[in-house]
Amino acid sequence: MDRSAICLFGIRNYGVSVTGYLNHPSKGLCIWLQQRSFTKQTWPGKWDCFVSGGLAVGYGILETTIKEAAEEASVEGDLTKKLVPAGCVSFYFESERGLFPNTEYVYDLELPLDFVPQNADGEVESFELLTADECIQRALTPQFKTTSAPVIIDFLIRKGYINPENEPNYRYLVELLHVPLQSIYNWPYTMISAVNGDGQVINNVN
Repeated sequence: MDRSAICLFGIRNYGVSVTGYLNHPSKGLCIWLQQRSFTKQTWPGKWDCFVSGGLAVGYGILETTIKEAAEEASVEGDLTKKLVPAGCVSFYFESERGLFPNTEYVYDLELPLDFVPQNADGEVESFELLTADECIQRALTPQFKTTSAPVIIDFLIRKGYINPENEPNYRYLVELLHVPLQSIYNWPYTMISAVNGDGQVINNVN
């Protein structure tokens, strides 16, 4: 099935996202964002994570990440060896197009101070380096791709920039960034038992 149609059926969607960051000597934690091309079919012109892409059939997770990083930001060679897997972010998103139960495999990539990303596939309009605070403010605007905001928030939580002391809704954010889709989508096989005509349980389905 084409990825653009799966939202009509509420089928789980998988993708990869890379947060490209650096520790600036005067500005502190800074994050590279990309502006999506205005010709993209989805979220045209919106601000997005440094690198992201859908996980297609036949491609591995790291394989997809390396491919997308090269195409979108010209991350190649030894830089790809610095990709650090950092878990998953999972959430529900609903729009006029349908329902998106989404799981993103997230990677962190610390970049050199002199690295300037260059797009190679025509899908990125521009890149911008923001401080962590500027990144939060950008992610909360309508100009940011809604389904990428959780990846940025998750990164800043893991780095301790968002923490229980400065965010009153900290625990709710953490929970909402990790919706247990694997349990929700498996519930018919783990919670329902077969019943005979008399209403008696005859076996457990697992």
